[in-house]
Parts: sequence; C-alpha cells; structure tokens
Amino acid sequence: MALPPIPTQPEVVASVYGTWRLLLGDRGGLSYFGTGASGFWRSCWVLAAVLPLNLLIYMIQSSASDAPFSLGLLALVGFTVVIAWYGFALAVHYVLPSIDRAERYYDYMIPEFWSSLPTVVIQFAAIALATSDVLPGSLGKVLTIASFGGALWLRAQIIRLSLDVSYGVSVGLVVGSLVFNAVLAAILIPG
Repeated sequence: MALPPIPTQPEVVASVYGTWRLLLGDRGGLSYFGTGASGFWRSCWVLAAVLPLNLLIYMIQSSASDAPFSLGLLALVGFTVVIAWYGFALAVHYVLPSIDRAERYYDYMIPEFWSSLPTVVIQFAAIALATSDVLPGSLGKVLTIASFGGALWLRAQIIRLSLDVSYGVSVGLVVGSLVFNAVLAAILIPG
C-alpha cells in the first residue's frame, strides 16, 4: 500500500483557516477540508508535523519538573502519541454509530486531525514561554492553561458542527477523548 499524498501548501493553509472558522463557531469552516477517505488519509500527515512538537513539549516539561528523562522514555512517549492518534480514530469509528452519526465519520475526523496542527503549535509556544524566564510571575501558567482551554473549546466546536450535535454531546465526547488519552498514557508511559 502506497502512502497517501502529502497535503499541498494550499491545502494546509485552507485547513488551518477552516480550523479557525470552526473555533469561531462557523459551520462554513467545514468546507475548507478535504473529504472522504482520501481527505482522511491526507489529514493523517498532520501527525508528522505535530509528533516532533509533542516530543519537544514532553522534553521541556520533563526538564522543568526534574522528572526522569531518557531517550527510551522519549521514544515511548512518541509511540504513545501515534497509538493515541490512530486509536482515537478507531474508537470514534465505533462510538459514532451509538449517537447515530456513523455517516459523518470523515466529516468529523478530518477537521479533528487538522486542528491538531495549530493547537499543538500554540501549546508548544505557551509551554516554552511558561518554562522560560520571558514571562513575569505566573503569566506563563495562565497562558498554558488558556492554550489548553482553547484546544478543548475547538474540539467541542468541531464535534458540535461536524456531527450536528448539541453542546452537551460535544462536551461529553471531548471528556471521553480526554479519558481515552489519559488511560492510554497511564498504561503505556511508566511513572
């Protein structure tokens, strides 16, 4: 099986813009993403961009907290990110029929994957600033919490708009995704 084509620069720009529109609650943002299986597989390339940033975030947080660090542990974190990425896509495949939205799988997963690009970049910048001496006092922590909160809001908006569900259902699915990631990390990453 050949790898899916790498997204073009215009597709990346359109998808990031679509993500912004979804963050603002504009359902029209969905029109900026690829569709169907080919759009899904192209959106999977986002993992190649966010995986190194996730690893850098882990390294920054480890050094800031004096947590144990090794290349083996870093590789395990990378493995966990990849498993979480595709494991979440598989879990969604089984969850959507229970809320009568199975036919909207690609409508949801494509923007969900693409939204990782701007959110991880913003979270990386926030964590890097928070752990440096650039920001005074606890402003870095506030910035980090705000970036995490913004990412959760974006996920809720993507769910609500792409699946056409209520805020309650979208918040429930966001909480479910957080639990999924926390359990996976607890199983795969020691300590």
